[in-house]
Amino acid sequence: MEPEQRMTDLLLAIRGLLPALNEQEQKVGSYVLEHAWEVIHLPVSDLARRALVSETTVFRFCRKMGADGYQDFKIRLAQELAAARPTTYVTVGPQDTLVEAAHKAIAADLKALEDTLRILDLAALERAADAILAARRVDIYGSGGGAVAALELQYKLMRVGVRAVPHIDAEMQVISATLLTANDLAIGISHSGASPDVLHALTVAREAGARTIAITNHPASPVAALAEISLCTAAQEALAHEGYPLGARVAQIGLIDVLYTCLARKRPTEVERSQARIATALYSR
Repeated sequence: MEPEQRMTDLLLAIRGLLPALNEQEQKVGSYVLEHAWEVIHLPVSDLARRALVSETTVFRFCRKMGADGYQDFKIRLAQELAAARPTTYVTVGPQDTLVEAAHKAIAADLKALEDTLRILDLAALERAADAILAARRVDIYGSGGGAVAALELQYKLMRVGVRAVPHIDAEMQVISATLLTANDLAIGISHSGASPDVLHALTVAREAGARTIAITNHPASPVAALAEISLCTAAQEALAHEGYPLGARVAQIGLIDVLYTCLARKRPTEVERSQARIATALYSR
């Protein structure tokens, strides 16, 4: 990722890394996210006091965000805010009318896609595509909401001629991972990056010698840290009133579409042949 892109992605980076920070650093990150315009005018002592942490914690937080120090952090933050991009989602609440809820939900989906595109690591995407095409077998692990993305990924991979099998049951995930070899690939999908079932399956797959890919929203999460290649979405944690993260699944499907496009560009002849055979079989019924 180019330096100027990193600079304008500071708030997205904070959101993505927040769960991996310690409790004190999380206080700084949360305060910055909630009071970004205020922070760019604060001395380090004032930010530390308002976030209820030490100045050392503030400096450590800034370094973890890739800044050289607090002043560098504030400069980067000010530059991002000057771009006048909306940086937060609006939570859907029980008091919202249907019209308001619909607008907020669609806006969150659109922003999740835009933010995911902004942070997309194209080099990692290229490596992931190459690993998929080189694999003898591709197993996909997804639990809960990640199960939907696992099924979508299987469908897209099969459209480009890659045989893939999704596993959404925890026991089947482990069984399949045990049978993988160095010629195979395991893909784990977890929005939080902390799904114990997906983490366990990827661990077993890695121990079996298989290559591993993670699709997650949090680049410093356990699932991302375990995988050889990590592809990240950037859906913020705005919630619908029932507690479901808005934009999360849309961002995953968007990322899968990008991966599909990358795969199709790498083997256009095979894809065209596969698509023709699929179409013939489907429409000859």
